[in-house]
Amino acid sequence: MGSKRIGLARMEALLENLKRELSLGGSVILGHKAKVNTVTDATVALTESDSGSVYVMSTAAITFTLPDSGGGDINGVTYEFVMKTQGATQKIVCTDTGNEKIQGALVASDTDADTSATWSAELGDSFSSINFASVAQGEPGSRVKLTCIGADRWQVEGIILQSGGSEVTPFATT
Repeated sequence: MGSKRIGLARMEALLENLKRELSLGGSVILGHKAKVNTVTDATVALTESDSGSVYVMSTAAITFTLPDSGGGDINGVTYEFVMKTQGATQKIVCTDTGNEKIQGALVASDTDADTSATWSAELGDSFSSINFASVAQGEPGSRVKLTCIGADRWQVEGIILQSGGSEVTPFATT
């Protein structure tokens, strides 16, 4: 057999035509770890390439801004947030608070009374942010996951710890 050479342009074209999905057919993947980012910055603008990461809130004042989902092209992008430090102004907010909506529910555990409740976010509520401004909205140990499920739609799930005697929803419209 002789050697076959192909040009750079042909090689690029072949690589661009490769499938971007990998079907593992029920295989088990061992040793996989989520990327954990301990954040102390005041503001973090998340991108599509940050998907799958866990963000540890290690400062009382921080705002995470989700990428704009209005184009419908980031379906499946997901982020997890864990409170490590008590929040004074910790916030997770949509880029376009006028159109993007958060839907789903957060299960709340009242650490004072050892009771539980559920805070729901329905589309009609027009919630576009999750705020942890006091122990009444969330305490360290709270965990929230957001997944883009379509244009202008984020699905939320998680468990939040609350206390203080007058617990309130962490959902807001801005």
